[in-house]
Amino acid sequence: MTDGTPMFESPPLVGREAEIAMLRNLLDRAEQNQSTFLFLAGEGGIGKSRLAGLIIEESKRRDWGQVIGRANPVETGVPYALFADALLPGLAELDEGVRTTLTRGALDELYYLFPALAPAGYRGPTLSSGEMGEFKSRVHWNFAELVKRYTARAPLLVVLEDLHWADASSLELLHFVARQVADVRLVIIGTFKPAEMESNPTLRAMVPSLKHQRVAAVRELSPLTQAAMEELVRLVFETDAQVARDFAAHLHRRTGGNPFFARETLKALVSAGQLYRVGTQWMGWDVERFELPVSIRDAILETMRPVSERAQGVAGLAAVLGTRIRLDALIAVSDLAEADLVESLDELCARQVLLETESAGAILYDFAHALIHEALYGESGRARARMLHGLVAQRLEAYYGQSAEEHADELAFHYSRARGGALDRTAARYLAVAGRNALAKYANDEAATYLAAAVERMERDETVETSEVVPLLEDLARARQRIGDYNGALPLWEHIRHTAAEAGDHSGVASTERRLGLAAFWTGRPAAALRQYEAGIDSARRAGDLAMQSRIAVAKGMCLHQLGQPENAIASVEDALRLAEGGEPDLIARVHRALLLLYVWTGPADTARLHGEEAIRLAEASSDRALEFSAHWGMGVLEGLSGNDEALAHRIQRMRSINQAANSPIRSVWLAELEIEYASARGQWPDAITRGEHAISLARSLNQTILLPRLLVWTALIHLARGESERAREYIDEAWTRSGADAASDRPPNLHTVIPAHIGRAALHLADRNYAEAIRVGQAGLAIADRHGYVVWTIHRLVPVIAEALLYNEDVEAARRLGTRLRDDSRKQGHRLGLAWADACDALVAWLEGDLDQGTSLLESAADKLAAIPFVYDAARVRRQFAGRLAELGDVDGSERELLAVHAVFTRLGAIPELEKTRDQFREIGRRPPPRAHRVPGTGRLTPRECQIARLVMLRYSNRRIAVELGIAERTVSTHLSNIYKKLGLSKRGELADWMRTHDGDC
Repeated sequence: MTDGTPMFESPPLVGREAEIAMLRNLLDRAEQNQSTFLFLAGEGGIGKSRLAGLIIEESKRRDWGQVIGRANPVETGVPYALFADALLPGLAELDEGVRTTLTRGALDELYYLFPALAPAGYRGPTLSSGEMGEFKSRVHWNFAELVKRYTARAPLLVVLEDLHWADASSLELLHFVARQVADVRLVIIGTFKPAEMESNPTLRAMVPSLKHQRVAAVRELSPLTQAAMEELVRLVFETDAQVARDFAAHLHRRTGGNPFFARETLKALVSAGQLYRVGTQWMGWDVERFELPVSIRDAILETMRPVSERAQGVAGLAAVLGTRIRLDALIAVSDLAEADLVESLDELCARQVLLETESAGAILYDFAHALIHEALYGESGRARARMLHGLVAQRLEAYYGQSAEEHADELAFHYSRARGGALDRTAARYLAVAGRNALAKYANDEAATYLAAAVERMERDETVETSEVVPLLEDLARARQRIGDYNGALPLWEHIRHTAAEAGDHSGVASTERRLGLAAFWTGRPAAALRQYEAGIDSARRAGDLAMQSRIAVAKGMCLHQLGQPENAIASVEDALRLAEGGEPDLIARVHRALLLLYVWTGPADTARLHGEEAIRLAEASSDRALEFSAHWGMGVLEGLSGNDEALAHRIQRMRSINQAANSPIRSVWLAELEIEYASARGQWPDAITRGEHAISLARSLNQTILLPRLLVWTALIHLARGESERAREYIDEAWTRSGADAASDRPPNLHTVIPAHIGRAALHLADRNYAEAIRVGQAGLAIADRHGYVVWTIHRLVPVIAEALLYNEDVEAARRLGTRLRDDSRKQGHRLGLAWADACDALVAWLEGDLDQGTSLLESAADKLAAIPFVYDAARVRRQFAGRLAELGDVDGSERELLAVHAVFTRLGAIPELEKTRDQFREIGRRPPPRAHRVPGTGRLTPRECQIARLVMLRYSNRRIAVELGIAERTVSTHLSNIYKKLGLSKRGELADWMRTHDGDC
């Protein structure tokens, strides 16, 4: 992809190492007079022709002769059509004398095979019917001799494609030649589709015959593995394997590992703009829906043409039924007699349209590829598909009888796609059961779909009472709120509240007011949320519902927290804890989680951690996965802000595990904030940017107004460090407006979006060298944080940005005061990162005031502390300053060593602004900068995966933890480590860790 365009037309050949080695070995053996015959078998698009093309190119490099033929379905009745396609062009170029020599004068036999070579007026020998058999034998024999004589002059490669369409005469000739040319310089490669062999009895007989005689071998090509698909995506898009891993897994599932399907799908995604470039990075890896490319649809439908009409009808019915279709279900819904149905299924299996399996005594059918299912379903047409779904639903319901409700998901699937008044009443029941089942499993998208369909049908039925609909509305509103569709949930909650108020149900009103408050809160309307919470608490008191009072008090406290009223927030949540005493563990867990989130930002950190551990313990005891997830998120924020890298990694892993079961898009967004911070700090910038872009897109679609500004800022800071200032400016400006930091905003500000917006804008001004404006914006953010008591925000990024701007502006006294404050606050909070920043600030203050030894010592200490956390980029920035101080002290060699290390880091990160400053420093000390693509000597010998493992060893990860981090087996980690030790001449982990630290973790 040298010009930024993916290599679609000739993508890299991956996952075929064994086959490539086999083909090259065939050429080697043939050069030693050991002729070979290999069949490459496999479905369409699996890569037979790619491998044949590779052996053709290899034979050309070896100065072999090549003949290439392809059978055509319209020529199956033309004798010797395959060999004519392969040999006629080359033979026609030879003069008559050479042809006579090669055939030893047997021109009649040659002209019989290739009539186009015969001179004008040639009639051929006159043969009786009895002589014809003998003549044909001579034809075969003389052709085999011609091949032998040709290969005596030069080795020959014969490639014959699509043998399943070959005429019987060509296959008989091929069978004869293969048995007669054992010891010549000849390689024959034939390709065919196993699914098409049934229609070609000659091929069906020839392949096992040649295998039995050990004349030919068959290599059936398997689909690409998921690892090979990851490699394909990485090479085509020149991206990091980790970045596109989930996408590649999705692509592999969808295409079944078929390379042609994968290539066409990737082309379609790029053409549609779903995969797109931002600078040098490819984005859009979060794509969930792949449209079926026309090229794949046409290829699939073409494979269905030879299938009988009856079997095509069964395939269409199977497409409507879905996946993993039971034979008994097919019998129940089909109009065919069972024997006819089974015969059609056998035909579809033989054609590799369906695959037959058995599980727990049941015979099951599934489509060989998800894309085959999609293509056939699409061919049904909407009206026919709707009719078939209704028919299938009714027949399955009758078949299941008394146990029909146990199959509610299956019946709901078909009923939800059917239409008609007669179906609605029955459909609603199954849709409701399926929706509630999905809601219980946190399959929220499916729940919302089923429940909405159930409500729609029930509301159309005038015989249904309101009391029957309200519970469904509550479930539907809950499902919509879980998927972030607050605008869709709000009118439902309002309707439910109105119904509860009319019935005098104070507990129902209180519960609904809480839900309305949460919806207002998450859509950025905290004032409206507080009004809902106050009304809810009043209704809960009237009902005497202490548990509901506690729940609403927690929600109210978190709203006050976001509005920057920490004391009132803590008071509200402490009141909730009093009300919850003696109640359900999950309620008490919610209160402790709220106190965790409050103390994370105000401190002390130890208090936050105690509440977090208690929240997790109670959530696990009550099996409340959503609550457990959010408690781990709070603890993750605490560890991330404090620079506790290993603890943060543990929280991220636990959150991933919890969300894997629920697959909640909202939780994915909240998890992404921690993943971005983690990847960014460790210098995994491609991964961090990809996760950031994905999370921003998802947060926008889910209307996550609280988290979106933060995601914009954290992603922008990486773009800024890479020198992509316009992208960074775009994101920071959007965060500024969305957060309410803009003075023109008519919304009350949310402190946890406003302060990050100030961080982003101050960092942008700092990068622009507008130090006065960076100081002004930063101090405005600092004043907001101080006014509301959110000290942690000031430590994490805000004070360091202001201090750096003050130092560039040579306001030493203000920088000293800020450094002292940073150190004091960090000590109180146990904040490792803040203490490292304080060292850096104090070092530069000391240097500017003339205390050179103290300044140099503190700079080195700060760089070491940042590297240990690790904050890879910031550690390198501080180390660059350290190199400058060494040069000023006269230690030019020491300065050069430090600059070489940071140059390697900035090169790997793509941190262009810092890289340019580093190169300028080389020139300032009179030394030549290394090449821009510089890598520390030796590291280039490690593969990307080995580099990842070496870095994790440097961070003291165990083999088990490395395996979890990279998603590989522990045994694989050990194998990679053995290879690393061998390449670098090392013998143990400690030596490797020292080696990596010496090279500043660069690979």
